[in-house]
Amino acid sequence: MITFFTLSASSLLKNQLPVPAPQLAAGRRVRAAITTALVVPLVLVSAASQASPAVSDIKGDWVLDDGSAVARVAPCAYAPSRLCAIVIQEILAPGEESALNQIVVRDIRPTKQGQFSGQYQIGPQKTLPATINIRSATVLEMKVCMGIFCDTIKLVRKV
Repeated sequence: MITFFTLSASSLLKNQLPVPAPQLAAGRRVRAAITTALVVPLVLVSAASQASPAVSDIKGDWVLDDGSAVARVAPCAYAPSRLCAIVIQEILAPGEESALNQIVVRDIRPTKQGQFSGQYQIGPQKTLPATINIRSATVLEMKVCMGIFCDTIKLVRKV
C-alpha cells in the first residue's frame, strides 16, 4: 500500500506541468508526512510483536482450576519428541480412584501457534482427542470431546 501510494504520487508529479519550487517542496512534505504516518505504526507493531513472543512452552507443573490435582507436562519416556502430562499430586474425594504417577494426556504436540493436540487417557486402552489452547503464560484450557459432548478443563501454571 505504501509502495503504491509513493509510485502513484511520484507519477502524478512527473505528468504535471512545471510546478514552482515552493509548491513542489510542500507536496514532498505532505507525502513524507503521510508516509511517516503509515510506516511508523507498522514498525512499532512489528517491534512489539518481536519483543514479546507468543507463549509456546507448556512444559512444567499445572494445577487444575479447582485445585484437586497437579499435572507435570514433560517429554514422554517412550517418545522424547512428544509431551505427556502425568499426575504428580492429587486430592481424592471418597471413592475416587487414584491417578497419581499416571499419564493423563499423551502424545502432546503443537498443531498451530498457541495450540496443541494430544490423547486424553480415560482407561488402560481408551483415549479421547484433546485440544490444548494457551490462553496466557499462566493459563491453559484443555478441551476433551466424546462425540458431540465436550468438557473444558482450565489449568493454571504452578508457581
